[in-house]
Parts: sequence; structure tokens; C-alpha cells
Amino acid sequence: MPRLKDDGSDQVSSVIDLTSLSFQERLAVGLDRLKSRRGLTNRELGDQLGVSEAYMSHITRGMRDVKLSTLDKMQREWNVTIEELFSVTESDLARVAALRARRKKKNTTDEPK
Repeated sequence: MPRLKDDGSDQVSSVIDLTSLSFQERLAVGLDRLKSRRGLTNRELGDQLGVSEAYMSHITRGMRDVKLSTLDKMQREWNVTIEELFSVTESDLARVAALRARRKKKNTTDEPK
């Protein structure tokens, strides 16, 4: 089972098990990979799909569910398979760690003082 161990820094707080990722997290990683390969922004992805930059931002952070019709539009517009959008491999572990670190940071800043 692919795992990423904590290196002692605060960046990765626990071991990441790829099988524990939600569909939202898997899609966020897949979209981040697509953005990196094609040099695109959330605004450009949103323009291609006819959705807002804010909506794409929520999706790319794993914070929003996506309708099947939107997934279908993604795979048709970007010429990728849905499997490619949801696949996560060991080479994506840094993306997973970054996604979870952003979420953890947001959760700690949202807590009342």
C-alpha cells in the first residue's frame, strides 16, 4: 500500500494511505496534475467548462462535490478519461500532502480564539 511517512516537519502530520482518499480529494489531485501539465489556472479551467473560477477553486481544493454532467464535460473538453481525473499514484503523494496541509491550515485559522 503506497504511503508517505512523516519526515518530522509540520508539513505532513500523518501517513497518507492512497486508499483513504475521498472522491473529492482524488479529483482535486487529478485536476492539480492536469493544471500543472497544461500550465492552466482555475480561471482558465472554469472558462473552458463554462463555470466560475470560484467553483473551480472549490473543486481543486476538494471542497465541493461535482455533478456527473460536469465530470462528463471535463473529460470531453480536456480529452482525458474520468479514470485519469480520479487516479492517484505514488508520484502524486506530494500533491496529496499539499492538499491536506492547506485544509489543515484553513481549519486551524477558522477556529475561534
